[in-house]
Amino acid sequence: MLTAAFWLNRVSDHVFHTADTIAAFNRHVYEILNLPEISTLPDHLPAEQVVEQIEKYFDHAQKTRYGGSSQLLAASYFETLHHNALPELEKHIPVQFGLAVRRTHVRAFPSSDLIMAEPYDFAFDLAQETSIDVGWPVAVLLSSRDQKWSFCLVPHYWGWVAASDIATAPREQVQHYAESFPFVRTIANRGLVALEKGGGVTPQMGTRLPLAESQQVSIPVREKDGQLQLVCGSIHPEHFHTGDLPCTLANIFTQAFSLTGEAYAWGDSRLGIFGRDCSRFIKDVYATIGIILPRNGDQQGQAGKLRVAFSSDMSDAERTRLIVEHGQPGDILVIPTHVMLYLGHIEGKPYIIHDVTSGQNRIIVSDLLLGQGSPRGSLLSRLDRMVGVEL
Repeated sequence: MLTAAFWLNRVSDHVFHTADTIAAFNRHVYEILNLPEISTLPDHLPAEQVVEQIEKYFDHAQKTRYGGSSQLLAASYFETLHHNALPELEKHIPVQFGLAVRRTHVRAFPSSDLIMAEPYDFAFDLAQETSIDVGWPVAVLLSSRDQKWSFCLVPHYWGWVAASDIATAPREQVQHYAESFPFVRTIANRGLVALEKGGGVTPQMGTRLPLAESQQVSIPVREKDGQLQLVCGSIHPEHFHTGDLPCTLANIFTQAFSLTGEAYAWGDSRLGIFGRDCSRFIKDVYATIGIILPRNGDQQGQAGKLRVAFSSDMSDAERTRLIVEHGQPGDILVIPTHVMLYLGHIEGKPYIIHDVTSGQNRIIVSDLLLGQGSPRGSLLSRLDRMVGVEL
């Protein structure tokens, strides 16, 4: 059960998306998120629209929170953050465009401080929203008062990014880079790219880079003035695929199982250690075939085609029957705090591959009875919906 081949031997493999249906699904994701694509932003945005996005994070900060020394964070702490986040603004804010020059965090606040719901809960930094990777496009809306952070629209997300991790360029250059053909897609957990100028970068699974020539890609770097320069990098050929992988279950399962055992990391970072959480795991796997899912699990559950909606009064037997009868391998199973990739069933018992926190803290294969007997109950008993990655 711990190999992709085991599960693929139980199903018929086929191409289940075309380039057109993938493009349609990716457009649909932006619609359900009610977010614009970066390339479609106007040259200026109303200040109140940007401030509204910044304030949403501070609205969530009203609960009791603890800092890196497990000290209670006073209201004055968040007032200081708020002051740094909102400099004096014109009525209309000019939009700048850029590319991430390395894998970098997207934060709720212009700070790298650890913020926790419970003392010593270091693995769950609530200010850590997600990460973006080298070559990802961004739209920069404003700088923090200390000039260390940029409030950005990144693909599918708003948040604060370290200013030193972004190189700015004209809109047309950024768009050309992000949509360039031909391109390579990272299919390793982390691909290796050696730069001509020395050093290198390690884009993670799903990241797209323009292909300059055979085994050569174009990598963004930041000049001293913050402007974009593109340099050549040599790729490890086994870590990248020219274009997207064909949209087959074999490729989805192969990519998913290649990450088995990787440590869990909330928001892609566990005290600075690289990793993924449950929804980023599924997002990166599907990105290798060109399907760009939303970042968060609840959003993934809304983006897909509903297969089954589970009600609280359903028995485990009924839930299992509905999964087996209506689910398809590669579907996403959703509970309010977790998402899982459905593999199929053995004699009527469903199995999943997923990135878990409790006990294992890594990507594992399990059945849906995991958690049975615990205060929260089994995964099966908490299911909310099952969706297919299609329209």
